[in-house]
Amino acid sequence: MTENILEITDLCAGYDEKDILQKISLFIKQRSFVGIIGPNGSGKSTFLHVLARSLPVRTGNIALLGNPLQSLSFREFGKNVGYVPQDSDIHFPYLVYDLVMMGRNPHIDRFRSPSAQDHDVVKKALELTHTDDIAMRPITSLSGGERQRVLIARVLAQDPIVLLLDEPFAHIDIHHQYELIRIIRDASQERMAVIAVFHDINLAAAYCDELVLMMDGKIWAWGKTEDILTPELIREVFKIIPIIDVNPITGRPHIYVEEELKARDGHKPWIHVISGGGTGSCLISLLARSGYNFSCGVLSENDSDCRTAKRYGVPTLTEPPFSRISLEKLEQLREMIQKADYVVVTSMPVGWGNLPNIQVLLEVEPEKVIFIVPPSRPIFNDFTGGTATDTVQKLLSDGAMKISNPPELLQMIQSFDPE
Repeated sequence: MTENILEITDLCAGYDEKDILQKISLFIKQRSFVGIIGPNGSGKSTFLHVLARSLPVRTGNIALLGNPLQSLSFREFGKNVGYVPQDSDIHFPYLVYDLVMMGRNPHIDRFRSPSAQDHDVVKKALELTHTDDIAMRPITSLSGGERQRVLIARVLAQDPIVLLLDEPFAHIDIHHQYELIRIIRDASQERMAVIAVFHDINLAAAYCDELVLMMDGKIWAWGKTEDILTPELIREVFKIIPIIDVNPITGRPHIYVEEELKARDGHKPWIHVISGGGTGSCLISLLARSGYNFSCGVLSENDSDCRTAKRYGVPTLTEPPFSRISLEKLEQLREMIQKADYVVVTSMPVGWGNLPNIQVLLEVEPEKVIFIVPPSRPIFNDFTGGTATDTVQKLLSDGAMKISNPPELLQMIQSFDPE
């Protein structure tokens, strides 16, 4: 079993006479990356200030590897805990190299100069954070994003076993943001535990092992990312209508904020969507939010398009994963597309299992079939030896339409609506 590196029990702390943190209990494992999320004023930064010993504990306990955190000497604390604040307030024009070397102070004996090993550690930290090219510049000459990268380099040079980060990527451009968070994640997997406050929930979801959801100075929920980022919890704490999807790169949850759209007044045609492989999720969301009546399928039950359709309560024909479309579902599909005013098909992968989704279109008027194909993309990734492509080419030659994106579809449909 992985040992807890930090054990926080019944922690209360605050400013003046007011407790901001109320009965916080949390256990941080070694080699873990824990994200702290929550609305403004929930106590996230205050919590990190207490862990960094810049704010005293009123009641409760914090133990680092079984030892009271407050009992550590400044040197021992510096060897074990690193902290990057939300804003850097450095007015003296230290050279970047010298500032990063300050991260080695807890490891250097008093009255001794940095060793060759210390210089090697600093150079590596500068290289990892892409600050080696500004190492001889004064910190006061740098932009906010550059300063933040230097502070991260300093704490990496410090080599602590617990790293505290308070919204560390807020001022950093997106390129360096993702590079640095990967570096920090890798460091957590090798040795240290990382506790970071995030303003960007999706960034936290993509890289953290666990999330701590805070509200009103309390831990509202704590656990694995997928257990915390649920529609119910996000709606309750952040007061938004979330759509929880899956990040196709990381496989982690990804939050979209729901926005109520209004379709044009008047006739709203019925649409049937044929999609798959995640190619229809944006279209399904747009149609649902625009107030259109529509159905979907046939889709695999584990397809992200299917999950999106079900979130919106859209009538959807499904089959178990890796199954061919059954005769029963094919007959139901026929009924749906005959009922529809338009059948919209996305540029999905087509194999023998879902080929009937395409072949059935030969039975309807080609003028009501619309293919959404992004520019410079094939209509399908065809795994049927050309059968699916031949079917589509026939439909297009007979009068089916081809457009580029979902918004273009709405413009087209609305232009066909009677006044």
